[in-house]
Amino acid sequence: MDIIKKAMFALILLLVVVLVWVGSSIYFQNANVEINPNASSYTNQLRMTFDLDELETITERTEESFPVSPEEFLSLIGRD
Repeated sequence: MDIIKKAMFALILLLVVVLVWVGSSIYFQNANVEINPNASSYTNQLRMTFDLDELETITERTEESFPVSPEEFLSLIGRD
């Protein structure tokens, strides 16, 4: 009876190991990452230099469109 208990424990442990192994192999086979072949076209639009004129335009539009300037807002909420 003692041998059956030890064998049953070993078989259950072996079954758990096999299930984890099979489950992880299925998961990793299905978890392939496919990179879009057109991904380089998304980065071609980035410029190598920073456009200060565009930043100035955005700053002006921000100051014109918000009722409170960002500096005043940050001072009102206590952040500097």
